[in-house]
Amino acid sequence: MIKTNNIINELRNLNYQFLENDKNGAKIDDKNYMYKCGRIPILLSAPHAVKQYRKSSIKASDYLTGALAIYLAEKCHCSYFVRVFNDHDDPNYPLGKTLLEIENEYLIALKKLIQCYQNFLVIDIHGCTNHKMYDCSLWHDHYKACDSNIIQIFEHNFHYYNLSSDDGSEYLGGQVTRQCSLITNSFQIEIKRRIRSLKLEDFELLKQFIDSMEKSIYETYDYSRKLTNKNG
Repeated sequence: MIKTNNIINELRNLNYQFLENDKNGAKIDDKNYMYKCGRIPILLSAPHAVKQYRKSSIKASDYLTGALAIYLAEKCHCSYFVRVFNDHDDPNYPLGKTLLEIENEYLIALKKLIQCYQNFLVIDIHGCTNHKMYDCSLWHDHYKACDSNIIQIFEHNFHYYNLSSDDGSEYLGGQVTRQCSLITNSFQIEIKRRIRSLKLEDFELLKQFIDSMEKSIYETYDYSRKLTNKNG
């Protein structure tokens, strides 16, 4: 129970900043994002941690995605890049196509960061409703955006921890994954709302997700090192 409360409390504390101002968040150092670079070349992104503006209306935030990105990054010693303020834009829009030129502040800064630190993988974290068929969906544009071996690592570990997953065929893929895939491996993950819960009765699902992500991140890091040694 102590461990359970520790995880829930830590995520709750991390999530407070994304609930500010009616879930519109607040700027940090005059920026709409915050980031931290870790020693493992994997980055977790959360562009919908706060509300966003799309098609002339405000769209709800993806609850707990920002806190999960930070928590997992800190736990696994990798990097995070999360949106902390709704500046009436959406870094992940439009869907279904890759823009040739980008003007979005979040996307520009993110691409510069992954180029500078030569990140091997970007995981763009999103939330979906409980009506979706799978617990976790990994959109990778038929492996065009990501090495198939990386996707298989995550799929295997989701199934190992009794979470269902698929290739995200019901999603179109947003700009974060599409833009990052021009530089490195990238995929978009959609997580059901029931997993993104801080209720004690839902803790087992949350813990299964955290464990599967942690195992997958470390295994992907090992895979990246093998590739480096092979090519070096």
